[in-house]
Amino acid sequence: AYKEDFGPARAVNDALVIDALAPGELSLEIYEPANGSRRELRLKVTRVGPAMSLSRVLPILQSMGVDVVDEYPYAISRALKEPAWILDFGMLLPDIEIPDRSTLSERFEEAFGAAWNGRCGVDGFNALVVKCGLRWRQALILRAYARYMRQIGSTFSQSYLESVIIGNVGITRLLIRLFEIRFAPGEVDARMEAEAAVTAEIEAALNDVASLDQDSILRTFLALVRSTLRTHFFQVDD
Repeated sequence: AYKEDFGPARAVNDALVIDALAPGELSLEIYEPANGSRRELRLKVTRVGPAMSLSRVLPILQSMGVDVVDEYPYAISRALKEPAWILDFGMLLPDIEIPDRSTLSERFEEAFGAAWNGRCGVDGFNALVVKCGLRWRQALILRAYARYMRQIGSTFSQSYLESVIIGNVGITRLLIRLFEIRFAPGEVDARMEAEAAVTAEIEAALNDVASLDQDSILRTFLALVRSTLRTHFFQVDD
């Protein structure tokens, strides 16, 4: 089946990938199928060792806002070594203009790997990677604020908070920008001026929000970001 679906050049590349993997380690590759539409993508997951469970893979992909339309498994037998598996998933992107499309493959692979390894949750905030052009660690910021909102008594459900954040791409990206302006290490002299400018941009955009509930939720996110005093978000080493 593998030989029917892939050519020799692809096979050489996959063999090199398999040889470089430790048992249990994943290799991920996003690619566009030949003659596919702008919404079609494929994800190839390569792993050495036992087969991967679809019940674990599919929730991660679905949390990222894509529809999984097919899946082709390939079992690779190896002499004197553990077997390898290649799972090839066909995905359909949402029918929207994808922000930062040029970096989508890189961001998607990073986010899937983080979710698989337990470094981020498997929930609707992962869809920010596809629908809002964020990286998975930026989505962590909004997930943390949403959890905090629930802790301090918000009556809105987690799923509704996710839908509001995902449904207001412009404001969501500005909230991340505001957080980074406030806390990213580096030059601080112009920080207050830049923060004021982005805050004004967010407040102007809030005038076009669809409902009072959404307005209230987004203003709460804004207030929480502006009330935050410190963070270890940018401390990325051990």
